[in-house]
Amino acid sequence: MIIKGIGKTFSTENEQQYETIGAFWDELSAQYGLENLQGLGYGWTDCSIEYVIGLKSGEIKGANRSIELPDDGWTSVKGRTEHLSRIYDEIYKDSSLKYEIEMFSEDGDCEILYCR
Repeated sequence: MIIKGIGKTFSTENEQQYETIGAFWDELSAQYGLENLQGLGYGWTDCSIEYVIGLKSGEIKGANRSIELPDDGWTSVKGRTEHLSRIYDEIYKDSSLKYEIEMFSEDGDCEILYCR
C-alpha cells in the first residue's frame, strides 16, 4: 500500500501536535472534503511526528511525500471523534506504533488503522 500526500513535520512537545495537525486537517478538508482524506502518522521521535494527508482515492494536488506501507498487520479501531484522546490512550497502552492512519466523517465518526 502506498499513501501519497502533503507531508509536514510537527512538534510533539507539550502535545501541540493535536492542535497543529488539526489545523492541517481543517485546511485540506476545506478544499477536498473531510471524508475524502486520510492522514498518516509515522516517524515519531522524542519531539516530533511526520504526518501526511492524502486522498483516499487519487492524488492530492501538491503531494510531496509518497510512503510505502505494509499490506498486512493492521488493526482497525472505530469510534467517535470526540473520544479520539481516549481511543489513542487505549491504542498506545500496549506499545508504540510504526504507522497510524486516521479517517474522519462529517457525522463525527472516526477510524484509526494502526501497525506496530
